Amino acid sequence: MRKVIVMTAILALTACGQESNDKIQRAKAASDTSTVQAPVARWAVEVKLGETQALSDLTARLLEHGYSSYISEIDGVQRVLLGPFTSRDEAQAMLTRLITQLDNLQARILELPVDKPAH
Repeated sequence: MRKVIVMTAILALTACGQESNDKIQRAKAASDTSTVQAPVARWAVEVKLGETQALSDLTARLLEHGYSSYISEIDGVQRVLLGPFTSRDEAQAMLTRLITQLDNLQARILELPVDKPAH
């Protein structure tokens, strides 16, 4: 994205007859400083009901109570997750709310791998 902005600025300056290296360098510097890093979602809440519970039954129960979940394969195992969250505190708040609202539920905070997308 940054290269597109720089190239657009260079082409615009060249088209206007202002090929000054100084202006091109300022356009590059402006595009470098405008880059914003989005927060990385690294936390999720893993939910289980029991070893024999079907994933579809668990996700349906969560949805009935207003929780939107997704299934992700981590370390070769399919897991039902809520989130992702950008901080452990957000995940902890969800875990606390979930445990107080639903019975017979096992849940834990899970740190997601950085190199893999959350979904």
